[in-house]
Amino acid sequence: MEKIISGVKSLTIPLIQFLSILGIIILIQIIFKNQFIVGTIINTLLITSVIFLGLRQAIGIAIIPSLFSISTGMMPAVILPFVPCIIIGNLILVLTFNLLKDKTYFLGGILGSILKFGFLFSVSSLMFSSLPKGILYAMSYPQLFTALMGTLLSFVVLKAFKKI
Repeated sequence: MEKIISGVKSLTIPLIQFLSILGIIILIQIIFKNQFIVGTIINTLLITSVIFLGLRQAIGIAIIPSLFSISTGMMPAVILPFVPCIIIGNLILVLTFNLLKDKTYFLGGILGSILKFGFLFSVSSLMFSSLPKGILYAMSYPQLFTALMGTLLSFVVLKAFKKI
C-alpha cells in the first residue's frame, strides 16, 4: 500500500508542475495581447520546463499551447499557417537548450534563441512572403528578442528556485 501511495505522490508533483506551466501559458495568451510580453513569458516557461519537468514534458509544453490557441479561436486566422512553424520553433529552442544546458546555461539559451529565430524568419520569408508585412515582422526579430529575454528571465526564475 505504501508503495502505491509513494508512486502516486511521485507522479502528482510533476503533473501539477506541468499543468501549472501549461495553465500560465494559456492564461497569459488570454490576458495579454502584446507579442513581446506573451513571447517572453512563453519562452521563459519553455526553458524552465526543461529544468523543472524534463525534456519529454517540455516538448508537450512546446506543442500544446499553440494547439489550444487554434482550438479556442484565440489565434487570428491569418496566423494559422504559421502554427506548425511556431511549434517547430519552440521545439528547436527546447531541444537546443536541453542539449547544451549542462555545458553552459547561456549557450543553450542563446543558441536555441538564434536557431528558433533563424528558422521562423527563414520560413516566413520564403514560404509566406505574400502575407501582410506586420505578420511577417512578428515572425522575425521579435522572435529573437522574446527568446533571448525568455532565456534571461528563466535564469532569474531558476536561480530563485535554486534549480541552477
